[in-house]
Amino acid sequence: MSILTQLKEKVTQYLNVYIKLLKVNFIGRSANLFSYFFFSLICLFIFFCIILYTGFGLTEVFADAGLSKTASFFIVTGIYILLLAIVVGLRKPITRFFASGFIRVLTEGDDEVEEQELP
Repeated sequence: MSILTQLKEKVTQYLNVYIKLLKVNFIGRSANLFSYFFFSLICLFIFFCIILYTGFGLTEVFADAGLSKTASFFIVTGIYILLLAIVVGLRKPITRFFASGFIRVLTEGDDEVEEQELP
């Protein structure tokens, strides 16, 4: 065998290993991203349930305080509208929080790889 054939085989082998490493890295990062996404969805669902039942509880508190059920529901709806206005007002920090979480999940482990490559 000539040196060029051996060199070609080594380069081909190196590229195959590098491509497999990229695939594994992509799969790992995608899995981390999806798990973080589903964890966020579960937390949001639980938060929604808490807010919903808190609203029902506040409605009962206002009804027991002497207001009608209709007035109680309108007061709780007003509280929800106020919360919605606050969330809309804080949309940039909220989106930055989730974006930084996704970026952190996607770049997790980059520091470890750089440290291992240094002699």
